[in-house]
Amino acid sequence: MKQIIIIFSIFLLLGCKPEEDKSVSQEKLDLYFDKGADVNLSNIERLSFVDSAAVFIENIYGNDSLKTDNYFKIANRYFSLLEYEKYKTITDKVLKFTQSNRDSLNIAKAEYYLGDYYFSLSKQDSAYYYYVTSGKKYRNLNDRHNLASTILHKAYILHYEKDFVGSESETVKALNLAIELKDDYLIYECYTHLGSSLSGLGDYEKALEYHQKSLLQIKKLENENYKPILQAQTLNNIGFVYQSINKHEEATQIFIEGLKIKNLESIQPILYASLLDNYSFSRFKINPKEGLEDFKKALKVNEKIDHAYGKVNSRLHLTEYYLAQKDTLLAIENNKEAYNLAKESKYNKELLSTLEFFTKLIPNEGLSYAQEYIKLNDELQKQERATRNKLARIEFETDEIISEKEKISGQQKVILSTSLLVFCFGLLFYIILYQRGKHKGLAFKQRQQESNEEIYRLMLSNQDDINEVRNKVKRNISLDLHDNILNRLASTRLNLFAISRKQDEETIKTAIQHIDAIRVIEQEIRAFSHELYNDSTMNKSNFKNIIEELLKSQSDTYDPVCRFSVNFSDAINNMSPEIKMNVYRIIQEAFNNINKYANATKIDLKLDADSEGVLHLDIYDNGVGFNVKKIREGIGLKNMKSRAETIKGELIVESEKSKGTRINLKVKLN
Repeated sequence: MKQIIIIFSIFLLLGCKPEEDKSVSQEKLDLYFDKGADVNLSNIERLSFVDSAAVFIENIYGNDSLKTDNYFKIANRYFSLLEYEKYKTITDKVLKFTQSNRDSLNIAKAEYYLGDYYFSLSKQDSAYYYYVTSGKKYRNLNDRHNLASTILHKAYILHYEKDFVGSESETVKALNLAIELKDDYLIYECYTHLGSSLSGLGDYEKALEYHQKSLLQIKKLENENYKPILQAQTLNNIGFVYQSINKHEEATQIFIEGLKIKNLESIQPILYASLLDNYSFSRFKINPKEGLEDFKKALKVNEKIDHAYGKVNSRLHLTEYYLAQKDTLLAIENNKEAYNLAKESKYNKELLSTLEFFTKLIPNEGLSYAQEYIKLNDELQKQERATRNKLARIEFETDEIISEKEKISGQQKVILSTSLLVFCFGLLFYIILYQRGKHKGLAFKQRQQESNEEIYRLMLSNQDDINEVRNKVKRNISLDLHDNILNRLASTRLNLFAISRKQDEETIKTAIQHIDAIRVIEQEIRAFSHELYNDSTMNKSNFKNIIEELLKSQSDTYDPVCRFSVNFSDAINNMSPEIKMNVYRIIQEAFNNINKYANATKIDLKLDADSEGVLHLDIYDNGVGFNVKKIREGIGLKNMKSRAETIKGELIVESEKSKGTRINLKVKLN
């Protein structure tokens, strides 16, 4: 059967993939949980399912709330199977990642679980500490259900330390909360513990009343799996009260009813052994000859599960049985076993019982055992008082620690706020200084641009003066051509006209001289023509030279590969100085922006004028680009647009992230 379950668990684990739907994964987990809690299975079988669930959660879930909830379910099942170390390992995991997530509710729950762990190991001070710290958190979170549980567990510890009054007081607090919450299981636990506390106070009649209430409360519980265990526990408590008031007939009937519960030995062997041992003891009290076999059977079960407390009680009952039979050797043997185990496990109450038996079994050493008994009893009373004081200090010091933490937290908030304020002022001061510096830089750059524009205007103005002088010179030359060369040509034409009337030798010689004069005039005209052409070219090429110098400077100085296509047509060369200046500045500003911000590797520039007299300037770079709608316009873009408006042109900027930038200018020249 065990092999089938293991194979089935592995099959489910292998069938799970990280991407499968969490609801499907949760269904598989729920199957593990149901099997792990199924009291009809053996403990080994149940444990295999719980182990499989732990592996499943580790592989499937991250540090989310679902993983936390499932880990708590696993811890609960380990606890019910008495696998305390596995229970603590899981709880420590939960506490670690809930602390990292600052999940106050689950931190409190994990601390509560650690309290249960230490309580199960009889480490009462550690258990009490965790119950107190978790209780404080639950109170702050207004989680009344879990607060009631922590109060009840504090009552358990106070009962263990024989502070029955304190235990009863805490249990009543928990019971009031449980009734308000209408929590049937918590009400059951409170009834049960009130019965135990009242037994400790010697009020056995009231104790029986509350244990009977517990028995009735079980019927209201919904979880059918746990009902048999709770019923067995309650019957054991009732039987023990009857034993305490020497009503062994009634106790025997109660214990028999508890032992009838199906599969109790495999489900809860500790509880089964306790019922069997108590049943044997009541039978022995009724008839000193009865109970031996069941005493031995109870001892065997306790030894099998290595339950120290159960073994000590079984040995003590066997000691009392053999003492009644006057079998001193077996009585001493069992009492020594109980003595050693009680001393080793620090079960001081049971240790006192063994010492009391030694005084009866070994009378000649009775004095030494009596002295040891008195000494131990005094020490126990001191220890109980010290423990009760320690538990009170734990609660007080926990309050102090919480108060101190709150105080430190407040101080840290003040420090953090002050630091944040200082940082903000520092940042504001830096921003102001930075903006001032930036403003000064921009103002300087603007003044520099204005200076450059003034220089360019002066250059163009000087160029206009030069052109005017040249035009005057050309007009003078034109007048010379008209007044000199044309007159000479007209005179020569008239002289040559004579050959049409006379063709004698002298006339022909004269005509040849005039033809030579025409050749001289031709040479003069050619010379004048060349001179005029060169002057015109020089005038028109001045803008061309400035643009070519700018393009050459860009190519030589910066990394991007440049491709320029410029058509210096008459329309462009004859532009007004204002248009020339602004076109030049727009190109210059575009290059400046590309070099600063674009991280481009290529620049394309095209400048020409179409047949309708419209200038077209197109500049493209393959740089990082920007979102035209989101990026606030800088001074450079504003200047370019302002210049375009000045010459009544249209400037369009197109750009996208990682797709470069294109600047297009259109200006009507006519």
